[in-house]
Amino acid sequence: MTDIILEVIRAIAVAAILIIFLKVGYAKSIFNIDGWRHIVTGFALIFFGALIDITDNYPGLNKFILIGDTIVQSFLEKVIGYLLGFIVLAYGIGKCLPKLVELTELKKLEVSKQRLKVLRATMRTVLDIVNNFLNNVQYFKFRAEQENALPRELLEELESGIRDTSEKLKKLGALESTPEKKLASGTVIDYEGVLDKTSPHK
Repeated sequence: MTDIILEVIRAIAVAAILIIFLKVGYAKSIFNIDGWRHIVTGFALIFFGALIDITDNYPGLNKFILIGDTIVQSFLEKVIGYLLGFIVLAYGIGKCLPKLVELTELKKLEVSKQRLKVLRATMRTVLDIVNNFLNNVQYFKFRAEQENALPRELLEELESGIRDTSEKLKKLGALESTPEKKLASGTVIDYEGVLDKTSPHK
């Protein structure tokens, strides 16, 4: 009696796994991935073996030859069900895993591209705001020169700061990747590292 209960539980567990794989395959549309159908087929064969295994506990079924405690039943259970099932399952896993890894990498790449797209749009907005500010500073400098309101050294320092900021903004706007670094305030783009790599003297 204990054997029957354990065999029924095993069959139910394999059936549950098979149903999960079928649902995932249809929901995620991954049946066309190499190996996925073999995995499902492998579990189906193992489930078949588990079901056939239950019948050998009932001698009255021997007259049906295919089920009960017979040589044919034993062959179907151990060879067709379990052995062939595990072979097909192993083959499917071997074929499917590399494809799943490849799909995961493609998904990460797609997410990175979308993120870069959003960052570039944000960067363009920031550039417009900062450029408007720099234009106002440039106008202030021009007025200060005309009216001799500031010392020449201070005006030259202001001009240098404007020019340096403009160069950094141009290079940031042309970024092809988004290297990051951690600050106390949070994660930011490591623009200093990018600027060092793109500087002519490097």
